[in-house]
Amino acid sequence: MTRNDEHKDSSAADIFEELVQQEAQQSASMPEQPEQPETSDVQPLPEAAPLDARRVRRRHSSQHAGNAVSTFFGAGFVVLLSAALVATLLLFFVDPAALNPAVLQGMQGGDGRQFAAAAPQNANPLRTPQWLQRIGIISGHSGPGPSGLPDSGAICSDESGRAFLREADINHAVATRVVDSLKAMGYQVDLLDETDPRLTNYRADALVSIHANTCYDFGETISGYIVAISKARPETGTDAFLRECIAENYGRTVPLARSFNVTEDMTEYHVWRRIHPLTPGMILEMGYMLADRAVLTEDPARLANAIVTGIMCFMDNRDIPSGIVPTVPPERDYIVPNWATPTPIFTR
Repeated sequence: MTRNDEHKDSSAADIFEELVQQEAQQSASMPEQPEQPETSDVQPLPEAAPLDARRVRRRHSSQHAGNAVSTFFGAGFVVLLSAALVATLLLFFVDPAALNPAVLQGMQGGDGRQFAAAAPQNANPLRTPQWLQRIGIISGHSGPGPSGLPDSGAICSDESGRAFLREADINHAVATRVVDSLKAMGYQVDLLDETDPRLTNYRADALVSIHANTCYDFGETISGYIVAISKARPETGTDAFLRECIAENYGRTVPLARSFNVTEDMTEYHVWRRIHPLTPGMILEMGYMLADRAVLTEDPARLANAIVTGIMCFMDNRDIPSGIVPTVPPERDYIVPNWATPTPIFTR
């Protein structure tokens, strides 16, 4: 090795040592860095995060409001459906006698029939076939009475007390002829006893109860036929129209005047508390068994035809009554005392 080569090696070593010393001094002069705490994986929300959170809350609030509206309308639908179901059950299972008379008046007053000459002859061109229409005819005092014993109604007796004429027989002779005539026309007709079990909630297009008046001797001539409806039924309803149809057509055929001696036995007739509230009904007293005996007994077919004509007036708007029903009995009529009526109020 030459002298120049040895000089180069020493110089390189000196330079390397000097560099190491400078690096050590620089490292010693740098301050110590504090230890960094461990950071979690959750990153802080940027400044826009609160705005996004408010938007989420508003969206949830809108969803809650929509759910509340849906719940409200759903509850309303359930209430309406329940009310309809209850009304249907009441219609079929509630006893009409338990209803308030005002309710019955409202139910009866809405029918289209009106007793005036203005009623159209062809009010219902698509009328119900006769075989689908039902008519009830009560033969007054027929069958057993409330006590279970036969009920003869009023009785005419001779001087010895022997009964020679019974109201039940007069009524039955007329009622059976009425039923036969209506059946021949194609109607469904029920011949009913006075206390017939079928009268409970009885439903028909018309119900007529046929009777004859007392044989009591008032000391003067008391004559005429009487018609009446339940006092719970309105004067502008179907019952009143049926009553006037019977009254006017009966008066045109039978040689008797109309009497307005309507008693409580007729307006509080026990049948009115039993039949369906939508069944129009009326009661006819065909005449007095004392003064009108000949009319009542000699030609029952004539009486029956008069009643049938009156029923057709009601069913088909034939021979419609000509005027308004008098509300006050004429002064010439004799007011029959209630005690003179032979049948107790609870059986008439």
